Amino acid sequence: MLFGVVLLLTALIVTVLGARRLTEDERVEKWYADGNVWPPQWQPETEGMKRLMEHREHEIMTQIYGGDERWENFLQYTQSRAVPAFTERGFDVVPIPKKIFEKLKKAVEVGIENWDNLRSEGNIDVIYHDSDKEPKFVDLGPLQRETINELKTMHEDWWGGGDLKATSAYGVRLYLNGSSLVMHNDKVHTHVISSIVHIAHEYDNDDEPWPIQIEDHDGNLHSVNLEPGEMLFYESAKCLHGRMTTFKGRYYGSIFLHYQPVDPQVWNWHVDDIINLVPPHWSEGIDRSEGKGSRWCGAAMSVDSRVAEGAPHLKRNGEIIRHTVPHNFTAIHPPPVKNPDSGEWLLYPLEEDVSVNGEEL
Repeated sequence: MLFGVVLLLTALIVTVLGARRLTEDERVEKWYADGNVWPPQWQPETEGMKRLMEHREHEIMTQIYGGDERWENFLQYTQSRAVPAFTERGFDVVPIPKKIFEKLKKAVEVGIENWDNLRSEGNIDVIYHDSDKEPKFVDLGPLQRETINELKTMHEDWWGGGDLKATSAYGVRLYLNGSSLVMHNDKVHTHVISSIVHIAHEYDNDDEPWPIQIEDHDGNLHSVNLEPGEMLFYESAKCLHGRMTTFKGRYYGSIFLHYQPVDPQVWNWHVDDIINLVPPHWSEGIDRSEGKGSRWCGAAMSVDSRVAEGAPHLKRNGEIIRHTVPHNFTAIHPPPVKNPDSGEWLLYPLEEDVSVNGEEL
């Protein structure tokens, strides 16, 4: 009996130790032992993507000095380079099947008719909004599961890599006026092949839509406007995405569907895999006095080129060093180009001079 208890305790200790996260020293040792090099060679990258990634690392290392914010930016950056791509560009827009769209539309219309009784989604780190503009939520009940099951085949056809398993249906979220959404990659284990199923919106001005920004596999940033009845397929663990501009309107409602490949030989990524791939130099120049960082926003990117409107200004030692200013994205924004003579990065299209309170930035 005693021998059996000892064996059980030994097994428990081994399990606990085996499951624990590595210390930073252990993590760095493993990084080198696994044969990693920098720049990484985990996945094939086009020249455009290589430029984008080089510029992004430059921004992270020269703009972010708070430890938590630097770490979260490197996690997003590492994930986007580490996991494989499956489709030509990483996203596509298609019509929602009419039958399921009509059901979703009716559910949202009923919810909007009972506006004051809709529940609040609460405060979420990755969404900037005024204190009285937390997203509202339309609960779909059984229609939520019906939607993710009904559209699974469409997702399988789009990605072309075999069977998928539904992992999450979330919504309908109603963003409210003044909202923006930080740029991020989705959960690496479960949110692999996904869609934003757009159901309804009410803009202040139809000429000022609220696009989603998403990076393709060639380093281009796209601003994509969805109409009610359209859905965006996207590789959500791979492609950085968000809504960096400010929503101007009453509501913007969508449901988010997520799937993962059934075959573990195709996809078996976990968050610890990404953590262990973050390069050892990520912490160089960290200033502990900066705390989390002036633009820390959870699991997201916060560098200037990808910061969402509504984010705090970038500060160092309590002083503003870069203002957060409105973005002016074109439909397709190419990756940066490095001047071979000066080493400076050129962002296209060239940014216009921006002023805040009459002062040029």
